[in-house]
Amino acid sequence: MKFVLFRHAHKGILPFEDPELSLQGFDQAAGIIELIKNEKIPLPTHLYVSPKRRTSQTFYPTSKQFNVKIETQPDLDQQNPNENVLSLKKRVENFLTQIQSSSAAESVVFACTHYDWIEESMTLINCDKDLKSFEFSHWSPTQHVVFELENNLWKFIKKGCTK
Repeated sequence: MKFVLFRHAHKGILPFEDPELSLQGFDQAAGIIELIKNEKIPLPTHLYVSPKRRTSQTFYPTSKQFNVKIETQPDLDQQNPNENVLSLKKRVENFLTQIQSSSAAESVVFACTHYDWIEESMTLINCDKDLKSFEFSHWSPTQHVVFELENNLWKFIKKGCTK
C-alpha cells in the first residue's frame, strides 16, 4: 500500500469556525492533479479527509478528475478545544492502524488533515526515516509525504508540495 499524507491547501478566514480555502488554496488544490499527471505522486484509490471544509475542498478537484469518492474520517480532524493531547494521539493512532490493517496491498490512500494531526503522526509512524527530524518539522499548505507500507514498516518515498 502507498499512503500520501497531505496538509490541506491554504485556507481563508471565513467562516471563522470552519474556513473555506482561499483563492491561493483553490489553485494549490488543483495542483494535486498536475502532480498525479506528471507522476510525481501516485493516482489515489481512496481519498480521506477530516470533517473540516478545507480538507474536502483540497481533494475536490482530484476526486472529480479521477472519479474517486471523498470519504470523511472524523479521526483526521484537528484537535478540538475540549480535547487533550492524549485523545488526539489516540485518534491519530486509530486512523493509522485502521489504514494499515484494512488497505489492500495495491491501494493508494490519500489523507488530508491538519498541521497538529500531522505533527502527532510524525511521532507515531514506524518509518525507515527519522520523521522527528527538522526536515519534517514544518508543513506548508498542500505539503505531502509519500510512504509505502511493507511488513508494518512505513518506507519514506518522498515529500513535496504543489505550487
